[in-house]
Amino acid sequence: MAIFKKGLLFVVASVFCLSLWAVPAHALVRLDDSFKAASNCEAVRSIRTGSNPGNIKLVPDRVYPVVGKNQVDESHYLIEVNGANPVERWVAKQCGQLLGAIAQENQPPVGNDNSPSNRKDYLLALSWQPAFCETKPDKIECRTQTTDRFDATHFAIHGLWPQPRSNVYCGVSSDLVDIDKANRWNELPPIELSAATSQALAEKMPGFSSNLQLHEWYKHGTCYGTSADRYFQDTIQLQDRVNGSEVRQLFANAIGTELSAAEIRASFDRSFGTGAGQKVAIECKRDIDRDRVNMVTELQINLAGQIRPDVSFADLLAAGKTVSPGCAMGEIDRAGLN
Repeated sequence: MAIFKKGLLFVVASVFCLSLWAVPAHALVRLDDSFKAASNCEAVRSIRTGSNPGNIKLVPDRVYPVVGKNQVDESHYLIEVNGANPVERWVAKQCGQLLGAIAQENQPPVGNDNSPSNRKDYLLALSWQPAFCETKPDKIECRTQTTDRFDATHFAIHGLWPQPRSNVYCGVSSDLVDIDKANRWNELPPIELSAATSQALAEKMPGFSSNLQLHEWYKHGTCYGTSADRYFQDTIQLQDRVNGSEVRQLFANAIGTELSAAEIRASFDRSFGTGAGQKVAIECKRDIDRDRVNMVTELQINLAGQIRPDVSFADLLAAGKTVSPGCAMGEIDRAGLN
């Protein structure tokens, strides 16, 4: 009996110790950020043993979602590596840098009103794709556009740009900047996006077919201070607010006719409050082939504040910068190369 009791106590104690070892509650500090690799370090499953199933290594300049960091000595980040099994891997801090930290380091000098802790300014660029395609007919998203596709009657994503406009390419290597500026977007490293975000962008950002999302991320998103997935989720959220408003309906009803800047801005006032239209600039371009009137190609919407689901679009607009209306009058083009 004594031997049995000793054996039982040993088993219970062993299970207790193992349970403590398995629970990571106090070992991981959660982070909402992205990690940009600087070298091809190993991405291990266990910091303690260094085990690395699949011999996974980081790809320099690639960006990975961050799950958290180890609490003990904060020496490693836990990231997600697509294609790895398991997908969550530990990497040493010196193997790269958090994009949030890079963005802070690359902030240009600004006054108190525009300090990151006080005020954040953004420009949301939404395209009227049928008119854009008249100017870029060779792009795949323009060759395939149809009258029943989303972007035939809805605003499409061009980008969400942290301001001022000089705030670009945060922590991006000169080689990648050169590739991006040469419009060789298919050569840019892939970014980590969830299946849901990729699916949404394929519909709501027609330029996804031409890797516009890579250009927007490396030029603008790297200065946003979050993961690529969060950056595009926030952009989609803002786009949905405009497409769900009277502004989108105004454009859909005016296809084939003209709208004035005053009419467009007034629809913003009715949708989001008096003065909202003063934060919107209208961009037009002329179809040279047919020598037609200006076409409205884009709305550039000035926002300010913290972009979160619990912050209304009206509040972001109210805090945004007042701008001149831009193009005074433009045609609302219909889908298809006319």
